[in-house]
Amino acid sequence: MKKSVLNWIGQAVAVVAIGAAAATTAVAQSSGGLSVDEQFARELKLVESLKVYNDQLQEQLQAQTVAKREILQSIDKAKDLDPQMAPVLSKMLAALEAFVKADLPFHKEERMKSIFALKDLMTNPDATTSSRYRSIMDIYNVELEYGTTSEAYKATQPFGGNEIEVDMLRIGRVALYYQTTDQKSSGMWDAVNKEWKPLPTSANRDIRKAIKVAAKTTAPELLSLPISAPEGA
Repeated sequence: MKKSVLNWIGQAVAVVAIGAAAATTAVAQSSGGLSVDEQFARELKLVESLKVYNDQLQEQLQAQTVAKREILQSIDKAKDLDPQMAPVLSKMLAALEAFVKADLPFHKEERMKSIFALKDLMTNPDATTSSRYRSIMDIYNVELEYGTTSEAYKATQPFGGNEIEVDMLRIGRVALYYQTTDQKSSGMWDAVNKEWKPLPTSANRDIRKAIKVAAKTTAPELLSLPISAPEGA
């Protein structure tokens, strides 16, 4: 039974890792001298590819749910597994913390607070193995969802030597943008150099439209946005 439970844990972690990694591999290519029809055809092909990816991700989520249920049932019935489970949970938590630190810097403070809370739970003598596992998997699921969603939200951003309120735009784990509330300046997170990069004013219009789409205040449409991705992504 011990070996079976540990195998299930390995499968669940693998599913999460695969989903998170896949969400970071999209890279935009320049339209070059393509005609409008060619550009539209290419965008349609991209939409179809994203639909296929979404279907695959849903299958992964379903498999993860089954694996999670099996693990929790086994843990609840096998209290003697606690010594063996402790290092596994510690490794899961360490991997989660490293992932958040290396990820795009969205909701960073909130996400790190969740990590610190998990660390406290791991050292709480009153916490059961199953409750620790559930809590870790809850955060894994939240992080996985970030890779499949987009959102617009308010935040403060260093700008011109001051901290100002800006509109933020997150597109999965592919890109993170900001735009000043007067809509005159925009920037994006440079995934290569790990720093904020100002964008040309020509990007302001599409950034503003994308923010409205993410906020669900306007209908979705195809937009041209700059993307920064690490080499080899």
